[in-house]
Amino acid sequence: MTAPSHLAALSAIPIGIAFGFLLERVGLGDPRRILGQLVLHDFAVLRVMFGAIVTAMLALQWSATMGWLDPASLSTPPTDLGAQALGAVIFGGGFALAALCPGTACVAAASGRADGAAAVSGVFLGTLVTPLLWPTLGPAAAQLPREAALLPHDFGLPTGIVVLAITALAVATFALARRMEAGRSERPWWRLTGLERGALVVAAGLALISVRPAASPAQLSAIGREIEDERDHVGPLDLATWIRDRRPGLRIIDVREGLDSTTYLIPGAEAVRLEQIGGLAIAPGQHLVLYSDGGTHAAQAWVLLRMRGITDVHVLKDGMAAWEDEVLSPRMPAVAADSARQRYERARSLALWFGGRPRLPDASGAPPPSLAPRPRRRNTC
Repeated sequence: MTAPSHLAALSAIPIGIAFGFLLERVGLGDPRRILGQLVLHDFAVLRVMFGAIVTAMLALQWSATMGWLDPASLSTPPTDLGAQALGAVIFGGGFALAALCPGTACVAAASGRADGAAAVSGVFLGTLVTPLLWPTLGPAAAQLPREAALLPHDFGLPTGIVVLAITALAVATFALARRMEAGRSERPWWRLTGLERGALVVAAGLALISVRPAASPAQLSAIGREIEDERDHVGPLDLATWIRDRRPGLRIIDVREGLDSTTYLIPGAEAVRLEQIGGLAIAPGQHLVLYSDGGTHAAQAWVLLRMRGITDVHVLKDGMAAWEDEVLSPRMPAVAADSARQRYERARSLALWFGGRPRLPDASGAPPPSLAPRPRRRNTC
């Protein structure tokens, strides 16, 4: 393990202690409280969990909007609806039977409750039994997961609008919970709390920031001039240098279609479908580089982003083909011109850094068989 991984592992300990302490403080280590949620009698679980989701969502989105956080640095678990639906049924069934989830079960067990210890034992038993049942359960989880799937991309909406919708849903759910608890509280169920009003204000602000006016004729004309002058392009060697030097804010987006888990991506790139570009969340200070195979899709994505007012965006010149030729397998020039030699030495250094294979021409000008360029894994534009 490296030093950063040691620090990450150590940081999990105080975070876990704080999480368990808070769960115990709000009473979620008591199965009776969780059972009250399941029979729609006590909504403390809903308030704590939904409130935590909204708080984290608003904090992350506001940090990204202000440029304090790079969303690309966050790990987004893959989405596999079939496997996750099956897991939800199994998890929900155990949650209903034990009136404890894994987190609250650990809290209950640490508090000395026998039911908590039994639930934790069940978690370990289920972990041991799962490999035995995998031949039956496995096919449900065999679907290709969708990497980095997000609701704004799926709905084709700006992230701020989705954040506002989720916040409004949470506030409405809290009000409905108060309505169902009417008679046990003196507060009118329809009157929002200060935290609920504050969350709606913050979410509405994020929604307004995320909605940008359409491009004006002058902006469209400027976009056209950039395309003609190729000011929107970046060369493969320049992009490779930015990646190697860890250029701050660099975000690389692959807009090819039909990608799967075997498709080669430029290191650090994220796969985003063309129809998702309109709702792509972009933090201030990010520098975007788009690429596809032939350049068509990347150019279309570039225009969509420029019409949104995003100016710090480039297209990889000649796309993945140029990256493979110039970065992964550059060929030593046959001519002895200093400029060509210098360019090759730069490309050779980058190729070795990225695990590529520089090529040396033989007398016929063809690369030796052992250094032949790797096959290009292309899909579409």
